[in-house]
Amino acid sequence: MSAVKHKIYGILLLVVFFVFICSQLSFGSAPANAYLKITSDPPGARVYLDGKFTGKYSPCTLRGLNPGPHRVELRKANFRNENQNLTLNPGENSADFSISETSIYYMWLSLPSLLLGALMTIFLTIVAEFNGVIIGTMAGVARVIHSRFINLIAGIYVDFIRGTPLLVQIFMIHFGSPPILGAIFNHGQPIPINPFVSALVALSINSGAYVAEIVRAGIQSIDKGQMEAARSLGMTYRQAMSHIVLPQAIKRVIPPLGNEFIAMLKDSSLVSVIGMEELVRKAQIIVTRSYRPTETWFEVGLVFLIMTIPFTRVVAKLERRFKVSD
Repeated sequence: MSAVKHKIYGILLLVVFFVFICSQLSFGSAPANAYLKITSDPPGARVYLDGKFTGKYSPCTLRGLNPGPHRVELRKANFRNENQNLTLNPGENSADFSISETSIYYMWLSLPSLLLGALMTIFLTIVAEFNGVIIGTMAGVARVIHSRFINLIAGIYVDFIRGTPLLVQIFMIHFGSPPILGAIFNHGQPIPINPFVSALVALSINSGAYVAEIVRAGIQSIDKGQMEAARSLGMTYRQAMSHIVLPQAIKRVIPPLGNEFIAMLKDSSLVSVIGMEELVRKAQIIVTRSYRPTETWFEVGLVFLIMTIPFTRVVAKLERRFKVSD
């Protein structure tokens, strides 16, 4: 009996051991669950897993996922949809998303900064054109008066400015003037110039040369008989010029001055090369931060177009009005 009992116990032990081994093999072969940590910049995006909304918003953690391939997508209003194809491993997994704005929303966010730059552009243009009219009127008159020396000086100024690029003139004033000023006033130490001052001086001098030609052409368009008649009445050359010729010439030069203002409005973008934060410089700063040049420069073009169209319409209206009055 004892031998039989030993055999029975042995068989039971073998059965228990076999069941234990099978259970261990079965437990080890079962896949463990995976979980996924999701973060995004900016946060608050809806999280979709394999095309279905999970009911969660980033940042969040998805638990109880099956290991293997999955498609995770984040959606947020006014932002582009971003998705990633992930292969989840058992245990912890993570995914980081960078969500970019849609083009329209990006342009809307950039608009306030660009408008500040546009205000500076308009201010620079108005001040430079005002100074240019003063400089140009004097230079234009100097080119037609009876003085060879004054004619020569005015001619050199106009030819030099009109014959060199505005960009070069900006560099000459902003980078070339400090050593000269330092040699005169600061014992050889360069005197730096504020970009705003350099921009105004360069634009004013450049505008003055073009206005000078407009004024000269306007004066010479007046019939010479006007001057002769005024002189025959006993007026001096200065009196005839100021009371007879110039009032008639002003009416003829106003439309070209309007066109010069529009050209200066666009050319003022060149002062961005010396760090003057007008419209173009603002756009450059935005591009370096966002790495989205297409939308930025398209928006800059629209802002320039919106600024120039009203002035273009005003100039066209003035041209028609003065043409009718003639």
